[in-house]
Amino acid sequence: MTDSPAPQQTAPTTPDAPWPTREITDPSELRALAHPVRFALLDLLAAGPLTATQCGERLGQTPANCSYHLRQLERFGHVTRAEGGVGRERPWKIRSEGITWDTSGQPGAAQDRAADALSDVIEDYRFGAWRSYRARRRDETEQWRAADMSTDVVAWMTAEELSELKGQMMALFAPFVDRDHVPERRPHGARAVRYFGYAYPGDEQ
Repeated sequence: MTDSPAPQQTAPTTPDAPWPTREITDPSELRALAHPVRFALLDLLAAGPLTATQCGERLGQTPANCSYHLRQLERFGHVTRAEGGVGRERPWKIRSEGITWDTSGQPGAAQDRAADALSDVIEDYRFGAWRSYRARRRDETEQWRAADMSTDVVAWMTAEELSELKGQMMALFAPFVDRDHVPERRPHGARAVRYFGYAYPGDEQ
């Protein structure tokens, strides 16, 4: 699993997650996160510490640009320096908690706009990541192709039932949480699997 960086849980509503989660209400922090390169860096570092140079190679960015965006993320505690290295060759690591935003129910105008901008960036990134996987899916093994998933389900339920379902889904990830920061616990052949789940009520009838 990622995302979520122990794990990198990012969502516009508070998850019933089996890991520590911090709610972001500061518009400045929300705006700092709402940048495609910065979210790509967070997603990249979910697999383990990397230097700015290594991040640049993987993202098609210059080391200087990655260093700049990493420092912006560092201001709010989303990344920190890992051990070893010097200067731009010093590795960075992801935060140890998940994040949520726009959950207070009474956001100010600035917070509302910043939260929407962050959600837009993340949704664009997620769909882009899925399209990238689809483009290379034929190169994956039959086992991985059989294991991936793209589906939608329509089910009639109340808001309380949907909340319960969300909690049950999050709990399914609990056995894998400690693998984010302890590579030794990852079984042979394990890869960072990204799961995107979408559920929402239809129009009232």
